[in-house]
Amino acid sequence: MKKLYICIAFIILQFSLSLNSLASPPEAQAHSFLRFERFEAAIKPYVEKGFKGNIIVATKQGSIFSKSIGQAIAGKANYTPSTAVDIASVSKQFTAAAIMKLVELGKLDTSHSISRYIKGVPSDKANITIHHLLTHSAGFKRDVGRDEERISRDDYEQKAMASELAFGVGEQYHYSNIGYSLLAIIVEKVSGQGFEDFLFENLLEPAGMFATGYSRPDWSQRTIPEVTRLYKGYRQPLELFNDLEGEYWNMMGSGGIISTAEDMVKWHLALLKGKVLSAASQQQMFSPHVAEYDDGYFYGYGWSVVPFADKENLVWHNGMSFFGKAEYWRLPEQGLMIFVASHEGDVEPWSIANALYQTLYK
Repeated sequence: MKKLYICIAFIILQFSLSLNSLASPPEAQAHSFLRFERFEAAIKPYVEKGFKGNIIVATKQGSIFSKSIGQAIAGKANYTPSTAVDIASVSKQFTAAAIMKLVELGKLDTSHSISRYIKGVPSDKANITIHHLLTHSAGFKRDVGRDEERISRDDYEQKAMASELAFGVGEQYHYSNIGYSLLAIIVEKVSGQGFEDFLFENLLEPAGMFATGYSRPDWSQRTIPEVTRLYKGYRQPLELFNDLEGEYWNMMGSGGIISTAEDMVKWHLALLKGKVLSAASQQQMFSPHVAEYDDGYFYGYGWSVVPFADKENLVWHNGMSFFGKAEYWRLPEQGLMIFVASHEGDVEPWSIANALYQTLYK
C-alpha cells in the first residue's frame, strides 16, 4: 500500500472553531472530530484506488484539512502542499479577475465590443462583447491550435479573428479557450503590461501568491510533477514554456497556470477579504449568466455556477491538461473552499472534490 504523506494544517481545536463558523448547513456545526473523520472517510476509497496529488479544504480562517499523497516525481519527490501543479482551465478565473480589475480601474466595461481593443474584427464577430468572451457565448470554437504549438500574440489574434464561428454571437454557451486567450490579449492592450505581469502586480502579489503563474515565478525551489508518459517529449509544463520562449498563446489566459495548494488557499482568502476584487466584482463573476450544456449548470465570469434553492450556490471550475488535473470548489458565503490537484492517474480529482462537498450535507 502506498505511503500517505500527511500535512494537517490546523490542530483539531482550530478545525472545530472553523467549522462552527459556517452558517449553514446545520450539519457543518457538528463536532470537529466527526467532521475530520468524515473527510478522511470521503477520500479513503480514492486514495486506495491510487490517487496521488494534493487535497485541501479551507474556511475563512485558512486550511483545516490537508493531505499530500504519493509521488510527484517517481522515485525522486513526494507531493507536499507546496508542489506546483498545472491547474489547466482553473486558470480562467484569474483571467476573468484581471478583466474585473480593469473594470474597477475604469479602463473598460464588460459591455464593450471587442472591436475597441482588437483591430480588423470581421463582420461575423463585430457584435462580440467582453461579456460574451467571459461567458463562453461569443460563438468561438474551442481552440485554434494545440498547446505545444509556438504562436505569438499578434498571430494568435489574427488566427482567432479568421476562424469560423461555431455558433452565432450570443446564441448559446459554447466552451472556448479562444475567448479567454483573447481576454488576456485585451488585458495586455488596455493595461500596457504583459498579461502575467498584470496578474502578478494586481492579483497575485496582493494575495501573497508567489508560486502561481507561467514563467514569471522562481520555480527553482519547487517540485513540479512529471508525467510518466511524456507528452510530445515533455515531462512537465515548464519544459514546454521554456521551449516556446513566451510564445504560448494557445494557453495564455485560457489555461496552463501552475500553482500550489498553499497558494490556492491564499487566493480563496484574498477573495473573501476583498484584497483583490470588490464584492460587486465578485458578485458579477459568481452570477449564473449563461446556461451550460447540462440542466442546472451555468457559467459566470471564469467560474461555473450551480444554483440551489435550499442551500448556497456552488461556484467552481475544473481543469485538465496533459500535465495536470484540478478542481477548485467554493462556497463564498460560508467561506469554504475545496482544492484537489493531481498530474496523472485513473482517479479524477472531481470524484474527491465531490465526495468532500457531499460530507457537508450529510
